[in-house]
Amino acid sequence: MTKVLVYHRGVGCETGCCGHAISVDDEEQAFAYEHPYREDSKAFAEALITEELGSEHVKDLDWENSFVCDC
Repeated sequence: MTKVLVYHRGVGCETGCCGHAISVDDEEQAFAYEHPYREDSKAFAEALITEELGSEHVKDLDWENSFVCDC
């Protein structure tokens, strides 16, 4: 089973910039300077994965059994 994780992280020590990274099986695959301001967390993650990695990575994800935490 493949594990896909979308998580908040900063960029560089001095910049103060942040966004969300996408990790597939514990290896970071993409980073975007985006945040789910008023968006549903699950919808944000799905859109970000689709945008950054392509629709082939989203079509067979098991969203029914996914754990979404907006921490």
